[in-house]
Amino acid sequence: MSKRKLDINIHDSHIGIWQDDPNDPTFREEVYSGLIRQLRGRGWSVKEDPQVRKHYSCLSPGHRLAAKGTLRAKIELSGRVTKIEFWCTTYPLDNPNGRRYDFDKLQRMTYLDQKRWELEKRRILTWLLSFASLEIKDKNLSKLSADQLIQKDYAESCHTKPDLGHADWHADYNRTSKDGELLSQGQTVWFAGHDGRIRRGQAFYNLNSMWWVKISPNERTNKSCRELFTKQPANLRTKLNERRRRGVLERLLSRAVQASDFRRAEQLQGILFGDEQVYRIWSRKDDAYYAVNSCGYCSDANRAGRYTRAEAEKEVQRVPHILSMVCPDGKHVRFDQDAA
Repeated sequence: MSKRKLDINIHDSHIGIWQDDPNDPTFREEVYSGLIRQLRGRGWSVKEDPQVRKHYSCLSPGHRLAAKGTLRAKIELSGRVTKIEFWCTTYPLDNPNGRRYDFDKLQRMTYLDQKRWELEKRRILTWLLSFASLEIKDKNLSKLSADQLIQKDYAESCHTKPDLGHADWHADYNRTSKDGELLSQGQTVWFAGHDGRIRRGQAFYNLNSMWWVKISPNERTNKSCRELFTKQPANLRTKLNERRRRGVLERLLSRAVQASDFRRAEQLQGILFGDEQVYRIWSRKDDAYYAVNSCGYCSDANRAGRYTRAEAEKEVQRVPHILSMVCPDGKHVRFDQDAA
């Protein structure tokens, strides 16, 4: 009997196991269930995904979450592909929805977690080779330099203008930097890395407000123009992580209030806002509060984002037909014309 043929696509911390026939009834048992058994045999805890179970119960058998030490993984069966994607719990929380939704998961991992992921990848491939012939495409091993990757993207993009060599940015807001200057192709820029440390690179236009930043001959990243500086920040030792810092402090403040630790809550509010009063933002469209850093919504006033009066007024006046400012006494203030 001939071996099963599988295509393996590896990118970042994602491993996709593909086969040609989407109707093969043995694929679930041999590959998806087999992968789960392999992980459990190596000490992983594998359980159902509670969110999928809650909202899409019919899909729950094809979705699992796994954990071992500081590594986490999501396993999914969909048609003719079994996917497993890893992340870790050791790098700073950026995405309010959780680390599993971050980009560049492998790059964010610590050195030891990267090695643990590499070991898991090798073990999975060795297991697959025991019963299948594999064609492996590992984008992490690309030999193209950062310049070559950028040029490859330009060559393959339908938005590239032949006379420019890249897409047209159409308007200045697609190339206005964080410090208010206009970006030009290939210029030197500074930006905050995942750890908040200042990094330097060359900016090359991608699409809309996004720019490729060449960090080294073999490394690039994709950043919004509003994350880039055209002038070197005065103090390179200062972390540019104010947004992340505020998010962490606000979450600690919410926990202190929930635990009735009001002295701790008072200290944290003083660190965040000084003597200023705290406001919240209410969306009449979504019937919910703005969450921390204006990122998402929540129905709990304690977990809602906290804002100064100036911050709240500015945001509410931006879309007054949808938003209201919630004062410290709980009063909702509208700025739309109908309320005037």
